[in-house]
Amino acid sequence: MLGIHRLRAVVGVVAVAGVAVFAVHAAAQQAPAPGRYISWAPPAVATATPGAGPALPLASASPVANAGPLGGLTAPLSGLFKQLNDNTAATAKGQFSLLQELESALASHIQQFLKWVTGGR
Repeated sequence: MLGIHRLRAVVGVVAVAGVAVFAVHAAAQQAPAPGRYISWAPPAVATATPGAGPALPLASASPVANAGPLGGLTAPLSGLFKQLNDNTAATAKGQFSLLQELESALASHIQQFLKWVTGGR
């Protein structure tokens, strides 16, 4: 009798969790509502499809006059990310040059060791 109650409870909890996961998934799939929001995605490029007749300009979002408390962070953040990319590239170049020096030094030591082991042949 106790086993049936536990089974019902487990099935109920699994059902509630499944409904919650489905609701979160469905909410995440909706496009963002028009208005202010922060996104890491690059801005969409407006392109006209080729066809007969003159190309009509596509409407784009007008700049928001009051972008809210985070509106002024766009320029500083883009500058910081550019600096981060530049620093990362410089670090990678420095690490690569160090690895090349270590590789050549190790190859030299291996050659010296092999000459010593083989008697200089």
